[in-house]
Amino acid sequence: MSLKRWHGVRWTSLLLVLALSACGPVKFSAPSTDDVDTDGTGVSPTPTPNIPLRDVHYSNQVQATDNKLDIILIVDDSNSMKPDNLKLAAKLSSFVNKLQASNIDWQMCATVTRALPVSATASAWGASIFWQNSATESYSMGLVLKKTSTSDLNNVFVHTMEYIDAGWQGSDDERAIKSAYHHVYNGDYRASGNNGCYRSDSAIAFIIISDEDERSIGGDASQQVYTGELKPLENEDKPQVFVDYVRQIMGADRRFTVNSIIVKPGDSACKQTQDTGSAKSHYGFKYAELSNLTGGGIGSICDSDYSTNLNLFVDKIKDSLSSIPLECTPIGAVNVTITPSIGVVESRIEGMNLIFSTPVPAGKTIDVTYQCSDNRAPSSVGGKVVPLKEEGFFDRIMSFFRNLF
Repeated sequence: MSLKRWHGVRWTSLLLVLALSACGPVKFSAPSTDDVDTDGTGVSPTPTPNIPLRDVHYSNQVQATDNKLDIILIVDDSNSMKPDNLKLAAKLSSFVNKLQASNIDWQMCATVTRALPVSATASAWGASIFWQNSATESYSMGLVLKKTSTSDLNNVFVHTMEYIDAGWQGSDDERAIKSAYHHVYNGDYRASGNNGCYRSDSAIAFIIISDEDERSIGGDASQQVYTGELKPLENEDKPQVFVDYVRQIMGADRRFTVNSIIVKPGDSACKQTQDTGSAKSHYGFKYAELSNLTGGGIGSICDSDYSTNLNLFVDKIKDSLSSIPLECTPIGAVNVTITPSIGVVESRIEGMNLIFSTPVPAGKTIDVTYQCSDNRAPSSVGGKVVPLKEEGFFDRIMSFFRNLF
């Protein structure tokens, strides 16, 4: 393997690696309860426990912006993943062809679930992969695949997945969350020499594909199969730490989802199918947790056609672009008002997001108050709410992407 192929990392990341009101009524519904509260006074989706709480106030006017989406693939390149990665290549090209047919301004980067060599003596997490359009290794396409990069996306995905390959030395300690964490670090658009994968005004969709969990078994001894397989999770492996870090680097108002193609927890039939290969698979508990936390989709790695999973992710991304990112999963009542009034709007909580059933048009002001579990003083968070016109599906994919913002 040529060391040059992994140069897609900001060199400063080595330091981290090595050193480490006419008020419109809002109808709010909890994820698993009937719709309630049509007068905008709020609802308590969960009982309020006897713990310290802090008040949070969100207030902002909806702005219309460009329709931008940054897609980040985090691909497991361990021993057992080659068949799945080749399947992903075939199905992702179909997915992105739909994006190509729309007017969405999308771009895509890819990384893997291990640290990659960036010199003869150093490795770093979150290095981007060079996109490939032939079987001969090349750096001509760069690290960022854009809508205007090529018309033959199928060819690009097939050759890029072959280029990533699987079964590399040191690839048996899969860490998709840590890799995504450092990929965000490398992509901080405020810093010079960043990887170019993140724009200041775009939504972000992470897609993880793996047949195991973070550090193989998610730090859970009960999932251990092989001796020495249990490895402790570090901070950068933890779902909540990742969510907090994205908001720290990209801003509290950034819309993003983490979507997972994994062995779904509890899907014993899929696990048994994956285990017929040379290495045992594991349920993706931590990846599922992160997807749930960000309102992302969870697909099965055992599906013969990944397009179903990817279409699910489209719907999840669509929801996230008609939503408000919250500082926490709220405790107690969530109060929402929209001014000037647009009538009754249903909303729900998914992870740390308040999602509207009807997109809020530009020019409207949204106020949200809720409480988080914390010992800190009261605070507030601002950000923009992105409108999404009410149109059809793939039609759902093209209409959705046409009106992301």
